[in-house]
Formats: sequence, structure tokens, C-alpha cells
Amino acid sequence: MQIIQIPDRLPLLPRRREVVFPHMALGIKVDDAREIALLTAAHRERTLVGLINPRQPLSAPPAMDDFYPIGTACLVTMARLDGENRAEFTLEGLTRISYLRLLPGSRPLTALINPLPEADRSADVTLEMLKESCLALLKSCFAAGRPLPEHALGLIDKVGNPGRLADVITIYLHPDFSCRQKVLSLLEPLDRLKFVHHLLHRAKQELDGRAAAAGSGARQRPPQKQKEQLLRQQMKAIQQELGEEDETLEQLRQVFRETAMDEGVRKLALKELDRLERMNPASPDYHLNLNYVEYLAAMPWEKETRDKLDLEHAAKILDEDHLGLEKVKDRILEHLAVCKLKNDLKGPIICLVGPPGVGKTSLGKSIARAMGRQFIRMSLGGMRDEAEIRGHRRTYVGAMPGKIIQELKRAGVRNPVFMLDEVDKLGRDFRGDPAAALLEVMDPEQNHTFTDHYLNVPFDLSRVLFIATANQLDPIPAPLRDRMEIITLPGYSDQEKQGIAFRYLLPRQLRDTGLEAGEVMFTDEAMERIINDYTREAGVRQLEKTIGKILRKLARDKAEKRPPTRAVTDRSLEEYLGPPEHHREAGAVKDRVGIATGLAWTPTGGDILFIEATMMSSRRPNLTLTGSLGEVMKESALTALSCLRSLGEVLSLDTELFASHDLHIHVPAGSIPKDGPSAGLTIFLALLSLFSSRATDHRVAVTGELTLSGRILPVGGIKEKVLAAHRAGIRKVVLPTENLKNLRDIPADVREAMVFTGVDDLAAAIPLVIPGLQPAGGKNGKYQQQNTRPQSQPPS
Repeated sequence: MQIIQIPDRLPLLPRRREVVFPHMALGIKVDDAREIALLTAAHRERTLVGLINPRQPLSAPPAMDDFYPIGTACLVTMARLDGENRAEFTLEGLTRISYLRLLPGSRPLTALINPLPEADRSADVTLEMLKESCLALLKSCFAAGRPLPEHALGLIDKVGNPGRLADVITIYLHPDFSCRQKVLSLLEPLDRLKFVHHLLHRAKQELDGRAAAAGSGARQRPPQKQKEQLLRQQMKAIQQELGEEDETLEQLRQVFRETAMDEGVRKLALKELDRLERMNPASPDYHLNLNYVEYLAAMPWEKETRDKLDLEHAAKILDEDHLGLEKVKDRILEHLAVCKLKNDLKGPIICLVGPPGVGKTSLGKSIARAMGRQFIRMSLGGMRDEAEIRGHRRTYVGAMPGKIIQELKRAGVRNPVFMLDEVDKLGRDFRGDPAAALLEVMDPEQNHTFTDHYLNVPFDLSRVLFIATANQLDPIPAPLRDRMEIITLPGYSDQEKQGIAFRYLLPRQLRDTGLEAGEVMFTDEAMERIINDYTREAGVRQLEKTIGKILRKLARDKAEKRPPTRAVTDRSLEEYLGPPEHHREAGAVKDRVGIATGLAWTPTGGDILFIEATMMSSRRPNLTLTGSLGEVMKESALTALSCLRSLGEVLSLDTELFASHDLHIHVPAGSIPKDGPSAGLTIFLALLSLFSSRATDHRVAVTGELTLSGRILPVGGIKEKVLAAHRAGIRKVVLPTENLKNLRDIPADVREAMVFTGVDDLAAAIPLVIPGLQPAGGKNGKYQQQNTRPQSQPPS
């Protein structure tokens, strides 16, 4: 549990006749603007305030003598604003503090303080005897008619610290302010418990006196329970005559009888209603139980919307709302087709994974619109408390259901489309693991009996269509990932971004900035330059912000009645946006020795990279790798070098250079981390170009993982890599043969404009990148590694 440090000075919250003890909570209503500002800031920044009681109305300026010297350091755990000058806050006491002096001129009023931690006297025999006496007196007061909540005695029995026990008993005795302040001011547990014992003894005497005074007429009066029942019947009859009858319980009973729900839930609800009718409406537990029963009645046990499973209509809506993403749309339509045929939603829960801004949340909204269902979005980012999913048990003060049950109650139907956003950003701490709580929610075989801790009855979630979203798969726990079907949204090509900008983003930003559609026009060149020079992302979120930035400047011109600018061109962009913020690598302009062009996948869509190699004479050969390379990429460089050395004679290289020269491999853009095995082939070709003194073809880009035996293995991110090569003006790509099947994901216009060559080994790859380099030997078109084992010497 987090330990909160008590500072040596605290802002003061003067509150007349309000006392909060350590480890207890107090709800207050505030209508003073300065106090609201103080408490709101303390809640937001998780700082402490000092609750202090004035002896009398404060003078101006206040002095230390105007206050009681002992108060409480408090943490603001809840803040709710009801208006401009009305708010409710919950304060949790941490420890007693003594006020030393006020700091003159401080705003808000601040004082130097001294924390007064509770002394541990649990082993004191005298205190233990006094504690047992207090508990016995409290139970006798309860038996004699002193009203106490049903759970109070059980909680008090569990308090082991004598000083804290005195504080708890004081709360339940409800003494006047002077007694509460005195209990707070008594620092020694023995003195405090003695005073509380005195209060209990006095309360017991008062109860005994009332019983003795009422003894003479006890025979003529009916028993207490019969009397209360008779009085309630009379009060109900009077309310009916006046038209003031509270029909809440009867209406709730009618709801439970008419609603189709599990029979066990119905019996529990009716039992709670019977219990409410026997309770005194003035009892604190009455409203807690009433809230619980009302929550049960408000849950959508049978209400649901009728699904529209017209696949043609769904495809039309998906195409209207999203450009591209054909694979994702096909998978969604397949899911809806299965639902239509089975009339059942049981199946893997969809998880949309992709970079920010690619349309994961809007896809969920489109699915809901296509099916005619309500849409609920719940953000899981930063959630650390299991109770946010499962709710709190009703024994806790301020208990409430989890967010899933809350959202279903708010929606009023049991079959919405429920989006669990940012599932990869769940946290965990001492309050539990929300990801573990989601296991039941997202398992189609279990969620038909989901039990929230607050409701404590099963609720069927199998009719809910859950859709999860994430930016990355790695942070999602394996058991949770196993319950979902992963659909990857790879990001948009430049052509798709341009289409999205003209079709969706520009009209929306025109509406948001108050401009008409015909007042502003973006040229294709301007939009292409915005995409390439001012944004670098896989999605379109930053692109929309950049368009909005331009339109706001034009909206200002219109508001100030300046001459309007109808066309935004690529030449006028710097006037609105300043110099370009990003630089995309372009292909090399000539062939060079020791430099090969590679392809890289990035979260923003892919890029080309140049791998440079050079060598220097050295007595102790060494390999240097620079450019923020990760461990896997460093291993790829070592593999490429070892493979090249083993093929030195086959490739007619001067093998003595390996033993007399340092090697340095560098990948530019050193501030950007790089990792992965796909640069292995590119590194080999850069080294081969260096050692053979032959230039590489600058018009060819390469990707593929290299093994020590010279085989080329498939890699990922082919679509992004090819699009990056196309943007850079490269029209020839060498890639592993097994990756040729991934070319179907690339837009047709890009695929037709480029030449792709699949290779399985170095024999096929080398001539494509280093023209004219022929091996000195080979077999079946494949290079054979030399046997480097030392030959055994013949016996002498």
C-alpha cells in the first residue's frame, strides 16, 4: 500500500463543528468558492489539507488562538461539482496533527504542523481490559435499544488498536461536537479510551432510565415490534387519505413480477423488498438497500434491440465510413454472416490492433450502426483497480457496480456493441489485476453468468458484442489474448490517406471551422505534400489536425473580412504551416561502393534506410556497429559478416582484409532505434560491395533475413516496406520468395509500377544488387561454404 508522506506545512480547511478521525471518511458540502478551489486542487494533485475547527467565527486576519490546536491531515478522495458555487467532497483522515503557527500572508491560509502518529499500545494489559469493558458496554447499549447499523458490531470487534477503537466507537455514539473534539485531542490511547468508556457508561444509564420510566405501562402496551407495525399501517392509511403514499416499493415489486429474469434473481429481489418494508425508513441501511433494489430493477434483463443482419446494408455502411481496410471489412462481414446463420453471437471476440488514428474506434461505431445496435465505449487505459470491472461489494461505504454493469444499465439494452478501448494499456497494483477480471467478461463460454460484486447475481453478457482495441499485442496478457481473434489494421498508404482526407477529413474540418464547402479548395499536390512533409503516421489523426490548422487560419481571414484564399496549393503550404517538419528518405542518385538500400517497417508506415560499411587498417580487427541498433539487428550484422567470411574464396575476395582491417557498419538517423532481422541480407550486400570494390545498384531495395548457410528467410511488414520504396522512387525490390504472396495486400497501382524479385539464397540475390559480380565457384546455382576445420596431421 502506498505510504503518503506528511509535509511540515498544510493549507487549512476551517470547518465549524466537523471532526474527522484518522482512517475514517467524512462527506462535506461546500459552497465557498475559495474552499472549493482548495479542495478541487488537492483532489487533482493528491495533496493533503489540514481540517481545523475554529473556536468561534473567524476574525480577520485569523490568529492561532482562534482554532483548536489538534486537527487531522486529510486526503480528498472524491470531488463532485454541483454548480458554480456548490460541491461535495469526501475527506479521508490520515493522522492527527498539531498546529504550531500560521504562516502570515499565505493564500490559502497555511500553518506549520507536527504529525502525531498513533502509539502502538496493543500489548498493554490495562488497555486491553479497558477495551473489553468498552466493547461489553457497547453491546449492552445495543441490546437496550441503542440504534446501530447491522454491521457495526462486527466491524468494531475487528479493530485491534485501542486508540483507533476509541475513535470508531465515538463515531457510532454520535456525541456532540465538544465530545468529538475532545476525543480527537486526547493523544494517549489510555486517556482516550477512558473518556469513551465514560461516554458509553453515560449512554447506558440514559437507556436504563428510559426503560425504568416506561416499565409501568409495559403491560398495557403491545410489544415494540407490534407497535411499530401498527404505527406503520396507520401512517400508510393516513398517507393514502392525503394522496402522499410512497408507492416506490410496490412499483418495484410489480417490476420484478412482470420482468422476465432468472427465478433466483427474482426471489432475491422480492426478499430484499420484504426486508425493506420491515425496516425503518430513517435507518441508514434503508437507503443503501433501496438503491440496490432499484439497480436490480433498472437492469436490462430482457430488453434488447432487434439485429439488422443485412450483409449488403452492412457492407454499404462500412464502405461509407471507411476507405480501404478491405481485409478488416471482410472479416467483420464474415462475423455478421455467422451471426445471421446461427442466430447466436457466441464466438471469438474481435480485437482490432493497429497504430493510433487508423480507425479502430470508428469501426466499432460502424458495426453498431450496421447492426442497428447501441454503441458503448469504455476506455481501459490506465485502469488499475479490479473493482472497475467487477464492482465493489455492498459492505463497503460508497459501493457501486463495475463499469460494465453501469454502462449496460445506462444503455438500457442487454445486446449493445461494447468497445473495450486500449486493452493493451491496462495496469495492475495492490488493488488487483483488471486484465484477470476481464477473462470472464471476454470468454463466450463463461460470460453468460458474469457476476458483479455489487449485484451479486449472475447477468448474461453473451448477447453483448464485445470489440477490443489495442495499439500493440505484446502488453496484453497471454490468457486474455487467447480469448480474442486478432485483426490487424496495418495503416494507410499515401493514396488511401489522400482519399480519406478529401472524402472525410476536409468536410468535417470545414464544418468544425464554420467554412462552406465551396470556399476552400485543396489541390492534390498540396494534400500529398501535407502527408509527406508535415505528418508521419500510420493513421490520419495528425493529418486531420494539420488540415484543421490551415482552415482555422482561413476562418480568421474570413472573420476579419480579408480577401479570401480559395485554393491551398503546395507552394502556399509554408505560409500556413511553416517549413516541413519531416523528411522522407529518397532513393540514392548514383551507385556507390559499400552502401546498400534496405527497407524497414515503422509504426508510422515504413521507410527506406541506407546501410553503410567501411573499413580501416588495424592490427587488431574489430567490428563497430552504430545507428541505435537493437540486439537482433546487431546479431544480423554478425551473421552477415560470418557468412561473408565463409564465402570469401568462392566470391574471389581478398580474405587477408578480414584479418588486417577494422569494419564499421552504420545505419543513418542514429537517434531513431532500429531492430529486427530483416536487414541481414542488406548488411551482407553492403559488406560484399565493400570487399569486392563493386558498387551496388541504387535503384534496387532489399529486405530479408540471412542465415549463416546463405538462405534468405521471410520477414514481416512487406506492405509498408514496398509502399516506402515506392514513395522514395525505387521501382525494383528484392525480397524472400515466400513473401511474394504478401504482395496481394499492396494497392494495384503500386504493384503494377514496380518489379519484384523473389530470392531463396545469396546466389540469386547478389547479381540483382551488385551487377557483374560472378562467383568463382558454385554448385547448382548455390554458394557452398568452405570447410574451415583444421586438417588432422599425419602420424610422424
